[in-house]
Amino acid sequence: METLLFERLGPVGILTLSRPERLNAIDHTMLRELRQFFDDRHRDYPCRVIVVTGSGRGFCAGLDLKAEPAQWQPGAGPVQDLYTFQEDIADLVVKMRRCPQPLVAAVNGPATGGGLSIAVASDVRLGTPEARFACSYVNLGLSGCDVGSSYHLPKIVGSACAADMIYSGRIVDAAEAKEIGLLTRIVPREELLPAAIAMANEWARRSSPLGLRLAKEVLNETVTGISLENALKLENRNQALASQTADATEARHAWFEKRDPQWRDA
Repeated sequence: METLLFERLGPVGILTLSRPERLNAIDHTMLRELRQFFDDRHRDYPCRVIVVTGSGRGFCAGLDLKAEPAQWQPGAGPVQDLYTFQEDIADLVVKMRRCPQPLVAAVNGPATGGGLSIAVASDVRLGTPEARFACSYVNLGLSGCDVGSSYHLPKIVGSACAADMIYSGRIVDAAEAKEIGLLTRIVPREELLPAAIAMANEWARRSSPLGLRLAKEVLNETVTGISLENALKLENRNQALASQTADATEARHAWFEKRDPQWRDA
């Protein structure tokens, strides 16, 4: 891949956006590679959790407005070409949510525009004191809602804080992001990746491979606002499936072995 780096540390994959000279802004090549990357994870069973971060001093500055002009849909007119590109960059966050591995965003600097959307499409966000967030679209004369920001952001920070960010396009620093729930934790720059990897390893260690995938599947559905009854149906199906795996049998044995002796026969 030209614009992405991917390495695996046991069950944890580390995806690094790698255009540091452009604050990892998204050009046509990066978009193609990101879409392919998340598609490929569906059969990547050894990889159980993915950490997403940026190289250099930024996480992702959104769409690269200085990239060389290129046609996304050869042979199409300009309106059709632009609309196809818009659909595909928006579909990236769908691919992220459908990706069976939970995603930890390690936000090492600015996450603006499409970069913000990548961050909020992740399951959890850790950040450095240099992390910055902005719905930059409105500053470019566009709607403040793009690439899933109107969907994910209110669910994370609440409708009022989301409205303030979306309508103003202002920069939200790390301290405010932590206060409103956009960041789970702030850590020094040199500790960011180790902290994100430790969190990912904890998830992988405590869950069976299938159980972790099924948990993300249920969260994807319940966050959209399905009924309690449908949520319970999903949970029931997934628990029945997961309970029949070898991992579940081993985990049950380990659980009873670790219990206090007075409870082992209970």
